Amino acid sequence: MYFPSGLAKVISTLPQEEDDQFQYICCNRERIFCLILRKYSIAIWQLRPLVQLTAYRRSEMSIRNLGHNVSALWKPDSSAIVVQTVEMGLVFFEIDADMSDNGSYQLEDVKNSKRVSDELYVKEMIPYISVALTASILVSGKITSLESLRDHVLVSTSDGFIQRIQWDGSVSEKMTLVVDRIPFSVDFPQSKKSYLPRSSVHVVDMDYSFLLGGFSVVFSNGRGALLTSTHSDFIPDSVYCVWVPSESTSFTCTAVNHKYRLMAFGCENAQGALYSIEDQTEGIQLTHRLQLLDKDCPDMVGACGPVVDMNWTPDGCALAVIWKNGGFSIWSVFGALMTFCLSVAHEGLSRTIKALDWGTEGYSLWLMDPKIVFTYSFLKSALAMNNCSTNRMYVLLQGEQCLYLNTGDRVVSPPHGAVVSSGDSSYKLFSNKAWTIIQLAYRYLATNCPLRYAVVDADAEAIAVAGRFGLAHYSVSSRKWKTFANDTAEQLFVVTGGLVWWKDFIVCGCYNTKTESDEVRFYPKGKQLDHNSAVVWKSQASVISLNIFRDILIIFSGDWMLTLCSLERKQADTPSVLIRILQIISVENIAPHPHCVVSVDLTPLRTEAGQRKHPGTREAESLLINVCGRLWIIQREPDLKADMKTESRDSVNNIITPMLLSSCVEMLWVYPGLTPSREKPQLSEALWMFCGAHGMKVWVPLFSKEVNKRTAFHSRRIMLPNRLKILPLCVLFDEAMVHGAESDFMFDSCSVDGKSISLPAFTVQRTSEVYLPQVLRQLLRKNLGAHALDIAQTCTKLPYFNHSLELLLHQVLEEEGTCSEPIPDPLLPSVVAFVQEFPVFLQTIAHCARKSDIALWPQLFAEAGEPLDLFRECLDSNQLNIAASFLIILNNTLSVSSVKKQALILHDRAKADDDSSLVHETVRFLRALDLEEQEGQRKTPENLNSSKSPTGLQHSVSVGEGSDYASPLSPQGTSTFKYGPTVRTRTTSESVQKAANLKRTSSAPFARDDIMRSVSLLSSQTNGTSAENGSMADVGEKVDPANPSSSVNYMHIPVSSSTPSMVSKQKWNRRRFPGYAQAKLDGPQNA
Repeated sequence: MYFPSGLAKVISTLPQEEDDQFQYICCNRERIFCLILRKYSIAIWQLRPLVQLTAYRRSEMSIRNLGHNVSALWKPDSSAIVVQTVEMGLVFFEIDADMSDNGSYQLEDVKNSKRVSDELYVKEMIPYISVALTASILVSGKITSLESLRDHVLVSTSDGFIQRIQWDGSVSEKMTLVVDRIPFSVDFPQSKKSYLPRSSVHVVDMDYSFLLGGFSVVFSNGRGALLTSTHSDFIPDSVYCVWVPSESTSFTCTAVNHKYRLMAFGCENAQGALYSIEDQTEGIQLTHRLQLLDKDCPDMVGACGPVVDMNWTPDGCALAVIWKNGGFSIWSVFGALMTFCLSVAHEGLSRTIKALDWGTEGYSLWLMDPKIVFTYSFLKSALAMNNCSTNRMYVLLQGEQCLYLNTGDRVVSPPHGAVVSSGDSSYKLFSNKAWTIIQLAYRYLATNCPLRYAVVDADAEAIAVAGRFGLAHYSVSSRKWKTFANDTAEQLFVVTGGLVWWKDFIVCGCYNTKTESDEVRFYPKGKQLDHNSAVVWKSQASVISLNIFRDILIIFSGDWMLTLCSLERKQADTPSVLIRILQIISVENIAPHPHCVVSVDLTPLRTEAGQRKHPGTREAESLLINVCGRLWIIQREPDLKADMKTESRDSVNNIITPMLLSSCVEMLWVYPGLTPSREKPQLSEALWMFCGAHGMKVWVPLFSKEVNKRTAFHSRRIMLPNRLKILPLCVLFDEAMVHGAESDFMFDSCSVDGKSISLPAFTVQRTSEVYLPQVLRQLLRKNLGAHALDIAQTCTKLPYFNHSLELLLHQVLEEEGTCSEPIPDPLLPSVVAFVQEFPVFLQTIAHCARKSDIALWPQLFAEAGEPLDLFRECLDSNQLNIAASFLIILNNTLSVSSVKKQALILHDRAKADDDSSLVHETVRFLRALDLEEQEGQRKTPENLNSSKSPTGLQHSVSVGEGSDYASPLSPQGTSTFKYGPTVRTRTTSESVQKAANLKRTSSAPFARDDIMRSVSLLSSQTNGTSAENGSMADVGEKVDPANPSSSVNYMHIPVSSSTPSMVSKQKWNRRRFPGYAQAKLDGPQNA
């Protein structure tokens, strides 16, 4: 996750009247130098410290013969640059970086002044850079793209050739590829191959990835393909292409993600399409699309234009996209939008971005306008580079010079003996949205920038970081850093496999620069950082990632081996660690390359025993391995768990069969507690996954109280989709909440060359969302109401549980009520029946109704019951404040006289209970009704079309200011409601058949006494008539106030449900949710 932060930094500008302009920008592979290409010159900058190192201007003869510059390309070792010109020319430059002496810049003290702080000294070496022209050549055909392949430059031209040119300018003619001689297959390499017509298409853009084994290519006909070879040198006779599945729009550019093995293509319609290679068949399949929602950009094609360029971050966790009409966006690996900004520059400067590239470790994004070059600083999640368990417990963002930490919201109970008011939840929510900003120690940062890894411990009391060399750690309570005593000690090792906390030890996977060996090192937190106090464990291969589960260390190395080690702390003057190898597992059969492994977790999750009772501690049951976004689970068998109790250094297990859980997984979360949660067993045993554009998924266990023939075939776990509105970084299992972050922007004016421009400035905020409504909704949709009820009952102590029920009901009501198409299996009846199982049913219905459009009320109260009956039930249960809310609803559905009658009843009850506040509100409400009746404002409005009314309901509302929040009672004198024209009228035979199938008696909800006649839906058996007598079910009469004798048919909202129902004291029906009856009938007597 990447989030822009702060103001834009202007790097270089050009006067508007000058003929020169910026053409291209690109960084070298290590992201140390940045090349800024102008029409007639080049400039090389160093990213840290940000200084210009050199510049070179081409000669007039070279410009006259070859034309101005267009684009450029770095050699992989940064020793050369090739520049493409507009007149089919290539200009080669040799780059010589001299790191000796004192560098090209020196800071000198001013006379009579002295620097006393280390921060005033530049410890980074600023090298001498010399640029020398080595060769200039002309290429036949127009150059369309450049790409490097080891010691060669691949130059694609408009005549269908891909020429291979060495970095000294010599052409390897025997290695030239001709597009019409390359065999093409569709989707799969094994499918039938064909050839393109001669000189019909050529390569427009290409990008190489050694993990893909080839090039992602865009052709001039708008199609994309994977160009690969059976030979590592791409000999012409060994090259073949595989078409990606065709799209309805043309491709414009491409970029390859090495870590996730994805091919990204920009499209003419401003969207993006990403493809992956299937492991078994090696076929190319579409994973997701990059598409802006209407709320972000209603007219994406017209406002943005075609995609011009796209670029992945160095770690492959985010993708930057720019469009022809201006603006840029940042997307996660699998398509979640993180940042979108359509307007970049204003007031005299063109907003068309021509090129972009990422800086060191992705902490900056370089953007190029024709007249200005500027950068944005970025914060990224610590999970991007160090995906360990403790980093998932909090929101930790790392920047180039600082860390952002947020410990999140917590639900806690009051101290023992505290007095809790009646009706108030004993559990309180303590919210903490503020960031704890930690500046990195300058002494460590000065010589070890950039920051690469960061990890926070389980208690959020300590943070460890690692940069170019060594490591350092920070105490949150004392606000002090601990570093090595000198630079020599820091430069002894380089952290390559991340950092984790185990008890009071910092564990790091590193490479020893002195012995040239791979190690896992343990440093005690309480001691000064020193190699003498470190515990060193030798590794057979380079350490790629580390993770921890209780006292088990998981080490994944570059030889595809997954090593599980038990850790035991030894008490001594200097704390020590005893390390024993428990098991070694090879994952070569599921990982195409070790660097494709995103994360490795040891968890207590099981695939089949979801309801197994844990004795008290959570044992290691399975391994979760994320490979290129595919999440695999390896279940540990009982015999393997027994072997782990003894040391078995040579036990390499290759026969464990993995199971694929999900695809497109970016991050995952497992309950971090050492013991299972007794209060929320289902939520604590769940597995959460973030899948980018596909939203979040949760793998929830289904606990069955008893197993019989009807439930024996049921799955013990189920995968539920969840569409959250935030980008998740932390899942709080006990609080049923997700925390994340987002960037918000505003325009900031600055002056460049005396002219005012506006560049967007960004601020990072922490976000949160309760996920309980989404989980309950998906369970109800799958007819698992009994399990939804079990989960909801474990969360009733949460202070926002009532609000969760309101969100659940409101979201379903809005979606189904505003749907223009008929819904075959509506969810609203199940949700209403589910909410009914809780004491806050009446409050939930009242609050949901007052926050919803009046046109949706008939659909709501057709399931919940008549508002007048609900009002009386509130009086019977002495819920007077809820009754006051229903009185507002009655004011929009009944006549003035009927509302006054109910208001007087509520007034008397409030007076009897000495509720002075409610008495005052009731009196004010009655006065408003009297005034309305005297002024004659209560009139039936003219027919108005409601865009949200699927049943043709029409309304006109004028609500008092703040009526939904100020008090339960607010005068709404001009609020009225009426039924609209007929949407569909049933015939007599249809009505009789519908009446015969009804299993309950209902009535038209809240009909107005002055304009509506109450209509009862009675079956032929109930009203004593038969179909031959022409009984009319579901058909009511709408009476014209001007002519009471006239009537027309209207359609009553049908109630479609076959689930059991129960009848309240007032004889109106409430449905049971699906699964309730099944849970009741699971007994042997009803099986």
